[in-house]
Amino acid sequence: MRFICIQLFVIFSIFTGGCQRGKLKKNYSLTVTIETEPGNKLFMFYKGENDSIRVDSAIYKNGKFELKGQISYAQRALVRLGRTTQTFFEDAVRFTDDAMFVFLEEGNIQIMAKKTLRGARLSGTSSNNDLQIYTDSTRFYRDWLDGYRQRFGEAYRNRDNMALDSLSEENALMGKKLKNAEKNFFDNHSRSLVALDWLVRSYNVAREKSMIVPLFEILDEKVKNSILGQKYKALLEKTVSVEMGCLAPDFIAKNMNGKDVALSSFRGQYVLLDFWASWCGPCRRENVNVLKVYERFKDKGFTVVGYSMDSSEKAWLGAVEKDGIPWEQLSGISGVKMDVSKLYGVTAIPSNFLLDPAGKIIGIDLRGESLERKLEQIFEKER
Repeated sequence: MRFICIQLFVIFSIFTGGCQRGKLKKNYSLTVTIETEPGNKLFMFYKGENDSIRVDSAIYKNGKFELKGQISYAQRALVRLGRTTQTFFEDAVRFTDDAMFVFLEEGNIQIMAKKTLRGARLSGTSSNNDLQIYTDSTRFYRDWLDGYRQRFGEAYRNRDNMALDSLSEENALMGKKLKNAEKNFFDNHSRSLVALDWLVRSYNVAREKSMIVPLFEILDEKVKNSILGQKYKALLEKTVSVEMGCLAPDFIAKNMNGKDVALSSFRGQYVLLDFWASWCGPCRRENVNVLKVYERFKDKGFTVVGYSMDSSEKAWLGAVEKDGIPWEQLSGISGVKMDVSKLYGVTAIPSNFLLDPAGKIIGIDLRGESLERKLEQIFEKER
C-alpha cells in the first residue's frame, strides 16, 4: 500500500485573477432551519472581490440561521457551525466538524436540517437543486467512508499489512464507483454550474489537460461564459500540460550552492525530476530506492534532479547529507520566479517525472521497482 505526504485540500478551487470589474453584485439569502443550541453561530466561507476569502456569520434565532448579502458571482461556499466560548479577554469561536457546501448565488437558498448539517436538504435555487441531486448520487461514498476510516485506523495501529492491502483495494474500487457516479451527474447536467464546479475540483489541469478540455466543451455556453467558466477557461489556456509525451516545461531554480540551474541544462540525458521534502517520510524512504537506481544507471546516461518542497534550508541540506544524495538538488527556498510545483501540478509528494534526452515526459510517478524496470527497458533497447 502506497502512502504519500501532503495532499493539498482547499475549501474552494482557487483561480488566479480577480472578479470581473463592472459586474453588478447579486443579492442572496440563506436560511438554515436546524435544531441547535442557542448561542451557536453559523459561518459561511466564500470568495469576494479579487478572490479574497470572506466570512459571513449569523446567530441562531427562532429555530434558524439567516444570512443575507451580495456576491460578485455564483460560486460554491462552505457553511459551518461554530460554538461561542468565553475567554479571559473576549468571546472566541470553536468551529465544529458540522459543515456542508452550498452554491452561493442569487436567490433564496434553503437548508433544512435536523440536529446536524449532515443529511440536510438543499433547495431554493437551480444550482442548489442540482447540488442536492449530486449529493444524493454520491452519498453512498460518504457513508462508506466513515466505516472505512475507522477500519483503516484500526489496521494501521495494529500494523496489519494484509488488512491494509485489502482496504487499499476496496478504496480503489469505491473511488472508481464514485467517479462513475460523478461523471454520470456531469453528463446529465451540462447546463449546471455545479457540473463546472465538479470539473474544476476533480481534475489536475497540468496533468490531465487533454481530458479536461473536451469535457469543458460539453458544457452549455451560458455555463462556459459565466465568471467561473471564464476563469477556468483562462486557467486552461495558460496552463502547460505535463502529461505523457509532452515536453517538460523548463524552469530555473537555485541549487545547494545558490547557483541558478536550468532543467534544460540536463538535456541529452534521461532525467528523473523528483519532488520531495525532508519532512516527508515516504519521500525519505523512496530516496533509498532512487539512490539504488541512480548508482546502477548513472554511467549509462541517467541522472536525477531533486526539487525540494522544504521551507527550511537547514532541514533540506541536513536531509540531503543524511540520505547521502549525490545528484543535483534544487529548491524554491531562496525564491524563484515561478512556482515549480504548481507548474508540474504537484499536489502530493513524493512525485516525479522521467524525461528523455530531448526533455519529453516518458514516465510519471515511477517508484521502486517500477522506476528500475522502466530504465532497464530503456537501456536494453539502446544497447
